[in-house]
Amino acid sequence: MHRYSKTTKLLYFTFLFMCLMACKYVDEQKKEKGFVYIEENSFKIDGEDFFPLMLNYVIQYREIEDEIFISASKNYELPYEFEYDTKEGSLNQLDVHFGLIKDLGFNTIRICMDRVELDENGKHYYATENRNLYINENSKKLIDAVEELLEIASNNELKIMLLIKPPIANKELENFTVNILKRFHKNTTIFAYDFMNEPLYLDSEPVRKKKNALKIVKNWSNLMKRHAPYQLFTIGFAEPIEVFQWDPYLLPVDFVQFHTYHPLRVPNEIYWYSKYIGKPWMVGETALPADNDSISYQMQVQFIKDAYRYTIDCGGAGFGWWEFQEWKHTHFEAEFTGLLTHEGKTITPKGEILGTLKPAALEVANLKNYKKQEPQKAVNYHNMMGYNNICINGKIINKSNNKPIEGAVIRGWNEYWSVGMNTFSDENGEFTLYSNDECIHFEISAPGMSKVKFDATIEYQNVGNNTISFDSLPDRYLEYHQISFLSFLKDTVLENSTSNYPIFDFDKEMFFNAKFQGKMEDIYLKPIR
Repeated sequence: MHRYSKTTKLLYFTFLFMCLMACKYVDEQKKEKGFVYIEENSFKIDGEDFFPLMLNYVIQYREIEDEIFISASKNYELPYEFEYDTKEGSLNQLDVHFGLIKDLGFNTIRICMDRVELDENGKHYYATENRNLYINENSKKLIDAVEELLEIASNNELKIMLLIKPPIANKELENFTVNILKRFHKNTTIFAYDFMNEPLYLDSEPVRKKKNALKIVKNWSNLMKRHAPYQLFTIGFAEPIEVFQWDPYLLPVDFVQFHTYHPLRVPNEIYWYSKYIGKPWMVGETALPADNDSISYQMQVQFIKDAYRYTIDCGGAGFGWWEFQEWKHTHFEAEFTGLLTHEGKTITPKGEILGTLKPAALEVANLKNYKKQEPQKAVNYHNMMGYNNICINGKIINKSNNKPIEGAVIRGWNEYWSVGMNTFSDENGEFTLYSNDECIHFEISAPGMSKVKFDATIEYQNVGNNTISFDSLPDRYLEYHQISFLSFLKDTVLENSTSNYPIFDFDKEMFFNAKFQGKMEDIYLKPIR
């Protein structure tokens, strides 16, 4: 048995104390004054809570009289035509827009500057009306323009999430990213960097292994640690099926930011992210398009209230809306999600804006008054889109311990890959996948687990002796964009709802009435080490 002198013990405890203080110093370094940091799944600044209430805003580069600067998207204000033909006028326009955004109650803007194009020689550039601004040759001037934008945001007391073009296995993009990180590593206006928008849809490699995505994001994490250690970084995930390749549970982002649309899906996707990714999270994009005809402005008001409330109730750290202003002559979802129309004028303390604020814009300032409650799980969690022709039952099991896997994502497609549908496994690992057309192709994974992809022909049994034949099922090719949430509401007069989220108050009886039922063999997944 060893005996230690008092001096040895004193030296030991002194050394231990110094190690603890060093660790504390490292922690305090991460909380550098004025920067946003994460503590207990929430954002903070200088010890105070910070909840990003974020609006998405698209920018464009312009060049006038040899000066490169950033302007509002041409689709804002005067569609397809810039309102100002001088740098001063365009920057003043940004200031007026940002001032209005702040006055509405937002405290953060997600600047979408990822619209980088690729020429026939493999070189990246921003397109302007005059010429292509290549990110290599024009790097300094392009980044100078970002600095001007950040100053305008700072003067309006707004934080910025900067969405960049993802530097994946491309030295030119990586160098441009590093130059941005190095230039602004002391800039407290930048709340976070968004390194990739919706990998599900925009990844250049359509089939990517989870470990390959992990390697890419580890590199991004190292870039941040080396060049911008006090700022945060994230990825804008599209929906839970991102788990098949860009698994948010595995990827070393500081926090998860995801995008969710369509009232039948929104509460369920928020719930899934809140339960299974194991990281701080926020809604980066959501919206309900409203033209005040097929979807009323009052419906949009209720949606922003209910989506925000559900985010708070499920423990979200922030909330973002898509987007600042409507885009004319696009598809319905893009054209009418903005909070500003193109008709009339809006007078602000800083100047005049072409367009009229929708009622949902005026609701933003009131959102922060909501107090967290226990979230109510949506009734359609296991059949989000209300498909009712066919139901497949199955079970997902962890191959390493034979325990059920909760929160697995199950995706099915019809024969021609034209319609897909999703569901989730419950606490027993069991799932029900509802569809209107027969599912042939399947993909299944879970956070932190392997993926399986296969084709299967399943035998179906008639449920309840319905008189319709399997070959004449209705609405077989009904895709989710074609499905209106209105028909599923208990009462379209939302004021009559007793739910905390009236726009998600669906009639349970409409979701679980399959005409044919089949069973899939048990599916085994392995943990990814």
